[in-house]
Amino acid sequence: MTTERDYLWDGSGTPDPDVQRLERLLGPLRATPPPLRLPGAAPRWTLRSMLPMLATAAAIVLMVGFAWRTRQATRWDVERLAGTPRIGSSVVAETGRLAAGDTLTTDAASRARITISDVGGLVIDTNTNLRLVETRRGSHRLALDRGTLHAAIYAKPGQFVVDTPSARATDLGCVYDLTVDDSGGGLLSVTFGWVAFDANGRESFVPAGASCRTTPEAGPGTPRYDDAAPELQEALQRFDFGPRAGRAEALRAVLAHTRRRDAVTLWHLLSRVDAADRPAVFAALAARVPPPAGVTREKALALDKAALDAWWNALGLGDINFWRGWKRPLPSVQ
Repeated sequence: MTTERDYLWDGSGTPDPDVQRLERLLGPLRATPPPLRLPGAAPRWTLRSMLPMLATAAAIVLMVGFAWRTRQATRWDVERLAGTPRIGSSVVAETGRLAAGDTLTTDAASRARITISDVGGLVIDTNTNLRLVETRRGSHRLALDRGTLHAAIYAKPGQFVVDTPSARATDLGCVYDLTVDDSGGGLLSVTFGWVAFDANGRESFVPAGASCRTTPEAGPGTPRYDDAAPELQEALQRFDFGPRAGRAEALRAVLAHTRRRDAVTLWHLLSRVDAADRPAVFAALAARVPPPAGVTREKALALDKAALDAWWNALGLGDINFWRGWKRPLPSVQ
């Protein structure tokens, strides 16, 4: 007695309808078996008969090469500059490799350099704890838990990110220093280009020559140029991170010591002060950089986004649409 199993084995028996349907669908893909060769018969190789094997071999080579390149791209080169930096528990004697999930640690006598292909490089200072969170094409993310790094990045805006305990630094094509202290607070100082410093919806755009502090309690503060008047810098520190009761007095001191160059500080303050203090900030900013056409007092005081963006563009610091563009996901490259 024949069964459906016999049909699967040798073609006899009653075929299952589903099996027949699969046979019809897959029939065009059926391969013709080679003729049976008797033992001792020499194989007859032709280019046509070798093409499938050659194609398979080429595919294997490509897959192995891609896997090797992917592995290389997801590991960063680490060079010892001084002392005994460590990747995990392993000492970096001269060079090493940092992969996603690894931690690079330096002590009081250790420094290291990281080279990232097609992205840039970092110098890791003493007493630093740095984790590589993610690295893939178009997206690289670190976590600086403590210490100092010096970054020189030439990747596209938004592709290189450093998380700290109190803010996230997003590179917009620049050179900068970032320090995190034991409390989780930190200082971002930009030498070239721009860095976006943000946390919990509070955002600071920090231009070259400027710095921005951050704390776990308040997040990123207000950017200010490093050559700003000491009185302004001290007052801004009190406004951003001091007791709320002293903010009004601190704001008056900030407004009294701003130059035209400090308009970037005033622009950020416009959306950070209480509504009652906003007219004074508007007047100070307008005295240094007049609002462009279409930006009215009413719109600015209402924090109209289009108006504030247009006023930013009048500061001579670049088109804000370019800087905001880093938030849009970059197209993937297949």
